[in-house]
Amino acid sequence: MIKFSSLLLNLLNYQICSLGPFLPLPTMTMLLTLLLSLSVLTLTGGVSIVKMSDGKSYPAPCATICSGVQGTWRPSNNYPGKVFTVVDLSDCSFVTAPIVTATLSLPIYSNLVSGGVVIKQRYERSFYAYIEGGIEQADEGWELMWYAAGFNCQ
Repeated sequence: MIKFSSLLLNLLNYQICSLGPFLPLPTMTMLLTLLLSLSVLTLTGGVSIVKMSDGKSYPAPCATICSGVQGTWRPSNNYPGKVFTVVDLSDCSFVTAPIVTATLSLPIYSNLVSGGVVIKQRYERSFYAYIEGGIEQADEGWELMWYAAGFNCQ
């Protein structure tokens, strides 16, 4: 298994590096992050989650990581001056609300955004992410890059 995984990682590394000059920086960063994640998983043999926010214990073999990119934003009525997106986690098959980490990827010529991504309303099948800014800015190509770690069985 480890030999096959190493071969696959080497192939992915070659493909990503050979496409490097043709890929935008945020896409290249995401691909390299995914490659690093795969490398860690291959070497460690799995995912370890030390503590979940619900305080419950779950079987170690059920730990999983799910990630993606979301680029659809809406203006927030509840928080003026902010936009939000709802990320669908249903394909991840979590049995409890996962631990979520997210960052905002901006187009190369856009203005910087003040503040960070705020994660609210985490559920098994979705979460909401808020960021300071207007819908006009967000529609210029903002992308939310996210990782969720949780359990897919009890």
